[in-house]
Amino acid sequence: MLSVPESALMDRAAAAIVAECPVAYRVAVLVGRGNNGGDALLAGALLVRSGAEVTAVLLAPDVHDRGLATFAGAGGRVLEWAVDAATGATAIADARLVIDGIVGLGGKGGLRADAQSAIASITPGTPVVSVDLPSGLDPDSGDASRPHVRADVTVTFTAPKLCLVLEPASASAGMVVIADVGVNL
Repeated sequence: MLSVPESALMDRAAAAIVAECPVAYRVAVLVGRGNNGGDALLAGALLVRSGAEVTAVLLAPDVHDRGLATFAGAGGRVLEWAVDAATGATAIADARLVIDGIVGLGGKGGLRADAQSAIASITPGTPVVSVDLPSGLDPDSGDASRPHVRADVTVTFTAPKLCLVLEPASASAGMVVIADVGVNL
């Protein structure tokens, strides 16, 4: 049961994500469809407003409308992987922080080829902050056998998902931060 409107939940989620981001001037936000992508875009907008150079790399044709409008309105740069993967890969490789908002609870484990290529562009040692869970992990198990993001920090909401506490998947979550965004269980 929601105790606040979805937009307020997402704004709170974005603030919780930003609170766990190390200071970085160049940031890449990896965006899939759905609310995780929206949360990542809203976090990116907050980072743009704080002075960071933020590029959102869209890995789906239909991303969260409000998140995208807010991000673009803040002055963030938007790239579509399907249109120009090479420029997207360069933006990811040049980033000093990556926010992973590709897929979340709706994922069944594993990533599509384009998302795999995008995460392969992350320069080793670049901090990665995942939204809710590292994209590609099966949220309901400890399975980590399919392609997925390896996060340094995972900001999850309300309660941990099974993949964040069961091995071997939990090893890909990094430090797990549980953010209370206002959902009543």
